[in-house]
Amino acid sequence: MIDLHNHILPDLDDGAADIGESLDIARQFVAEGVSAIAATPHLNLSARAPVTRDAVERALTEVRHALGREGISLDVAQGEEVYLVPEVLPALKAGQACTLGESRGVLVELPFEVRPVYLDDLVFQMQLAGYTVILAHPERYRFVQRDLSAVESLVTRGVILQATAPALHGEYGPTVKRTAENLLQHGLYALAASDRHHPGPHRSLAQMHDRIAALTNASLADLLLRENPQRVLAGHAVVPPEWTPTTRKKGFFGRFRSGPS
Repeated sequence: MIDLHNHILPDLDDGAADIGESLDIARQFVAEGVSAIAATPHLNLSARAPVTRDAVERALTEVRHALGREGISLDVAQGEEVYLVPEVLPALKAGQACTLGESRGVLVELPFEVRPVYLDDLVFQMQLAGYTVILAHPERYRFVQRDLSAVESLVTRGVILQATAPALHGEYGPTVKRTAENLLQHGLYALAASDRHHPGPHRSLAQMHDRIAALTNASLADLLLRENPQRVLAGHAVVPPEWTPTTRKKGFFGRFRSGPS
């Protein structure tokens, strides 16, 4: 399996505190059958002192050297979990923000409470510039929890949705878990990942594979955790699952319409 969302790099965000914890996370991945990851520390360009590209590259080099020294067989590619603000596109073009590996895929996250007014336009501008937008943990956003169809238009525009293990495992409570299960069963996710911050089995990709297979089927679990992550890192288009429109609340006139808008 391949993980495209984790916080293994030391001392950059709320993930691994030091290289020892990074190594413990790596050992956990290997024990679960993970062969490669993209390390994705948080990048918030609106923060007072956002993490720099140099800091990410130094931490990545440190982790790679430590893995080699300890004989831990885990490939680690670059990446970031980028807080989506208008400054993101100039930062990507200037090399101040990281894509996933050598691909054009960008892992982004949104505010949890509100849908940004600039979301649709910024996604369009990023796609126009040749980037593929990968939306982390859509199940945690309130606007998605209120109306699952809110992400359908993003999917139809080429945004890739990424499920995360803690949501499906119930770590964030029943609302997030139910939202994740519904998105999964409607075929709206094309990727799945751990969002692992610290060592331990509670965000296991092996358990996530089993959970996805139980809710849908083993083929979809393989697609989300093996085939599509590999395709992303190779710079290829993902294989989208077959998805079905979510149920919507309709007013009088809305009853005469069906399908995604």
